[in-house]
Amino acid sequence: MPIRINLLAEEQYLAEVRRRDPVKRAAWLGGFMVFLALLWWGWLLLQEHESKSALASNEASFQRIEKAAKETADQMKKAGDIERNIHGLNRMATNRVLWSACLNALQTCTVENIQVTRLRVEQSYNVQAAVLSKERGKSKPASSTEHIVLAISARDYGRTEDENANKFKDKLLAHPWFKQYLAKDSPITFKGFSNPTPDKDDPSKVFVTFTMECAFTEQTRN
Repeated sequence: MPIRINLLAEEQYLAEVRRRDPVKRAAWLGGFMVFLALLWWGWLLLQEHESKSALASNEASFQRIEKAAKETADQMKKAGDIERNIHGLNRMATNRVLWSACLNALQTCTVENIQVTRLRVEQSYNVQAAVLSKERGKSKPASSTEHIVLAISARDYGRTEDENANKFKDKLLAHPWFKQYLAKDSPITFKGFSNPTPDKDDPSKVFVTFTMECAFTEQTRN
């Protein structure tokens, strides 16, 4: 019986060993892992690109909103300034003394033998500058305080015992207009009486001159 010798068996065995070599399997596994890592890296790059695009879009939207908000704030500030001016004008219109009304009230307060010869108004303003402070509640806006004194010069042709000057004063104090605008404390004061003086137009008449000062309530406006 013939004997057959396979001379390639050793080579086949070595090839089979190489085919089953764990290093080769590890290389394949490593290559696969690298592929997965590259795929993951590519996905991250895509996510980064999308995030940057979304960020740029949001920044553009924020800039538009910020611009619109700034314009709105400017318009609100202008509207606030206009409202304050209107409020100030309304307050001045309602609080200021209208001299036509004063003269109308004065002519209804006549007293027999009292002749008004002169009216003089002293009107001044004490301006206070604004106080700026970083502490809350310490800042104060600028303001002005209005001081008004009406001086009424008159002649009293009546008898001394009639006290016509005091009657004239009482009539002014009782009038609604003067009640509204005159100060609460010492609203009317007398500034001296002259000696009896003959009237040059009618020497048979004698008069005494006097002056009344009417102090108005001080008004402070911001």
